[in-house]
Amino acid sequence: MKTVAALLLVLALPLQAALPPQYQNRRDMEVMLAFIQQHPRVEAGLNAIDLETYTVRYERECIATFVRDVQPKPQGWVGPLDPIVFKSSSCDVDYGP
Repeated sequence: MKTVAALLLVLALPLQAALPPQYQNRRDMEVMLAFIQQHPRVEAGLNAIDLETYTVRYERECIATFVRDVQPKPQGWVGPLDPIVFKSSSCDVDYGP
């Protein structure tokens, strides 16, 4: 009986490390909002933030794209997803010559 209880406890521990979707979305949104706030051109022309495709649309046709910064994990890892990072933009993100 003790062995079964110990096994259930061990199996349940990694599951508790996973981040619920609403918190993962919040972390991703915070990264995207920080990016927007750091780039006045993006902030001024902001049209949409898409958490499904990890994109920020600004001005008429500009799209800033974010990707997961995949880091090596131990086997069996079930914790939160890696953070998103800015990858590229179809237009300049800053004003300038």
